[in-house]
Amino acid sequence: MDKLKRNLMTQIWELYDLDSLEDAVFNNDSAEYLKDAYDLQERKNMYDSLKWAEKNPSFKFESIMENAPVIGKLKFTNEEVYEYLMLFKTFMEKEEYKLLLEDRELKKPEDYI
Repeated sequence: MDKLKRNLMTQIWELYDLDSLEDAVFNNDSAEYLKDAYDLQERKNMYDSLKWAEKNPSFKFESIMENAPVIGKLKFTNEEVYEYLMLFKTFMEKEEYKLLLEDRELKKPEDYI
């Protein structure tokens, strides 16, 4: 699987914890978490993958998770996964969150405990 598709795994992973797309929350806390967990280049790579997804809405997005350590099948249709990814893309583009601009020192996993 190429890098662009693999980078979508992070966003799709979140869908396993949601019951509906309405449960998806993209706010300042989400932005702060992303900036703490992923450096600027990683976030730009995520965004590039979202731009690829935007141009490929019929791609079978669940196939990206075939080798991921997840249990069960996604409860969302391919169209819903695409919709979610486009919501995430819009979130990343909002200047107020500086997801594509701000670099900072990453937090270590133990900092989240």
